[in-house]
Amino acid sequence: MLRQVLHRGLRTSFSRLGHFIASHPVFFASAPVLISILLGASFSRYQIEDSVEYLLAPKHSLAKIERNLVNSLFPVNRSKHRLYSDLQTPGRYGRVIITSFRKANMLDQHHTDLILKVNLCYSPM
Repeated sequence: MLRQVLHRGLRTSFSRLGHFIASHPVFFASAPVLISILLGASFSRYQIEDSVEYLLAPKHSLAKIERNLVNSLFPVNRSKHRLYSDLQTPGRYGRVIITSFRKANMLDQHHTDLILKVNLCYSPM
């Protein structure tokens, strides 16, 4: 009994909805496209933030204040030397792991010369 009442009510309501959609095809064909365009256009205002410091540290944190103080007191000439700590600044960096093929000592003269050659090839000019 309850099933028949629910079935009849759903059938008539979906039938009316179908007739309404069929009688207004332009609106139901263009409305999703317009909504998609409007919502997609709102994403054009967003900018990608790639500063790890901005994303993870609070705006007035002690770490940011100390970092600005250290950068103002001890400026780094970034054109000649790269420090490992500079990897936290924005930019594109890569790491190379060099291992010995025969499990030899990486600190002997031959291997250190090869490591320095690799460093010279890939260091920024």
